[in-house]
This record gives sequence, C-alpha cells and structure tokens, in this order.
Amino acid sequence: MSETPGTRSRLQRLSELSPAAALGLLAGVLLLGNAAVQEPGFFIDQAIGGLVYGMILVMISLGLALVLGLMGVVNFAHGALFMLGGYFTYAAMASYGLPFWVALLIAPVGAGVVGIVMEVIVLRRLYGKNPIIGLLATFGLTLMISEGVRFVWGASAVQPDKPAFLTGGTDLLVTQVGTYRLFTVVVSAVSVAAVYYLITNTDLGLTVRAGVQDGEMTEFVGVNLPIRFTAMFFLGSAIAGLGGALRVVEQGMDPGVGQDLVLLAFVVVVIGGVGSIFGSVVAGLFVGWAQFLVPAVLSALAITTGISSIDVTGIGVLVPFLVMIVVLLVRPRGLFGEEGLLE
Repeated sequence: MSETPGTRSRLQRLSELSPAAALGLLAGVLLLGNAAVQEPGFFIDQAIGGLVYGMILVMISLGLALVLGLMGVVNFAHGALFMLGGYFTYAAMASYGLPFWVALLIAPVGAGVVGIVMEVIVLRRLYGKNPIIGLLATFGLTLMISEGVRFVWGASAVQPDKPAFLTGGTDLLVTQVGTYRLFTVVVSAVSVAAVYYLITNTDLGLTVRAGVQDGEMTEFVGVNLPIRFTAMFFLGSAIAGLGGALRVVEQGMDPGVGQDLVLLAFVVVVIGGVGSIFGSVVAGLFVGWAQFLVPAVLSALAITTGISSIDVTGIGVLVPFLVMIVVLLVRPRGLFGEEGLLE
C-alpha cells in the first residue's frame, strides 16, 4: 500500500531526531526495560492504566482539537461536556434504570445536543474573531454548567453500578486487568478511528477549514457553512460525552472533573500540535503512558541503584506539564502542529 503525502510528512517529522534526542530515546527504552524486569506485574498494571487513561485523554482532546484546529475556537467548556456525558450516563442508569448499552448511546447524544446549543447561541457569533474571546465565553459557560450540575446532582461524586459482564478480570499471567478497562480501550480506539477517518477522508473537515479561512468564498461555491460548523461541534461534543460516559462507570464523576481534565486536554493538544488530529491522538497516548509509567520506572530504578530518594511520590501528576515544557522548548508548534494556524 502506498503512503499518502500526509503519512510521509509525519514520518519525516518523526525521523528528524537529533543525536541527543536519539540518545534520550535509547535511555528511555532501557529504563522501561529495567522496570519491566524488576517489577513485571506493577509495570503491566501501570502500562494498562496509562493506556486506558491515555485513551480517555484522546477522547476529550480529539474533540477539543476538532473545534480548535478546524474552527479556530478555544472551547474551554469542552471539559464540561465531558463531565455531562458522565452525569447523563449516571442519570440514565441510576435514575431511570436504563441498560448500560442504552446509556452509552444516550450520553454522547445528550452532550452533543448541549454542544449544538452552545454553538448556535454563543460560539457562532465568535468565528473569525480573536481566540481569547472564545476562551472567555466558554469559561463562563463552564461555570454555568458546573453550577447546574451541582444543583441537579449535588457536589458529591456519583457512580453507577458497573455492568455484571464487565466486572471480571482478564489474566495476563503476571497480573490481572479489569475487563472494563479493556472494554474502554476498545470502544475508545474504534471511536477515534471512526472520527479520524471522517475528518481526513471526507470533505467535511476540508470544507470546515475552508470556511474558517474564507467563509464568503466557501459559501459562494454552495457549502452550507452554519450546518457544517454545527455538525462539527456536535461531533466534538459527542466524543467528549462518550469519554465521560466510559469514565463515570469505573471512576465516578464529580462537578470538578471537567475543569481538571480540560487542562490536561489543552496540554495534549499543545504537545501534539494545534490543528493536528493525528498529533492529538499520539500526544494523548504518550501523556497517558508517561503519567503512569514514569513512577514505575523511578520505582524500578530505586530498586536497581538502592537509592530510595529516586522514587519520588506524586511525580506522575507533574509529568504531562514537564513533557509540554520540553516539547515547546524543542518544537514550539508541537510535534505535528501547523505553524501560524491561529495567527
């Protein structure tokens, strides 16, 4: 199968490694190998946990990247849509007794509808304007949605019962992994692949980008831009809602989750590069794995060297921001970003 120009471009970017970067990559591989040998069970647990967390980050950052990269709007309320997906799932299962599968369909649609309302009433007036205006407007929407959630469901965390067929574990010889975690990975991977195909292999993403760059000319050739912008916003919101629906069953949901995760989603988008859907997928998985595997690597290194101070407690929380700083110092537009996209 021949490579597409986009694939060749990404491969060229990945191959642009300085000797120092290559040595750093080799050192990372050796450290991971040491962690796998020293504590194989813990290493696999962390690797699976990082994969699950990374896929959740991909779900929320992908929708954020769609709206920011294709439509030029900094949607700070995207985390609130993620949170609503979790609460809609909880309401469907706990309050109305609906099956898990039905709730998993309702939650993304509900979040998508809320996204449409946001787009039509507020954000449609902000296209083509300074991104900071959209940031401030969506920050206000975030506060409104969070307070609405507190009013309806209270400030305490909520969590529906996990479906019986997803409560078991899968034996991986050195450890067991929860079946629901594997289910989350599969659903997230299929959803991301479907959205990526839709954006990169249909005219939807192309016409939306064209509309952002020159709306008058795009409409002149017969494209209904308002409908396409709304469809794009629904898609991004629904992806975030699906991520929230998957998370609430395993870890629960509280009104502060959306604001916490949207910050990480912005970190992922910055690392991957604004305007790059592919970059958001790669960066989300990388950040998820890094946040979980760095503690495992340091723990194993402390065992190997006998220096207990190497095993720094709580280092995983700082890892995404440290990665972002390094990436911005080396490549200010991110790993796969388009230079001057928002200028």
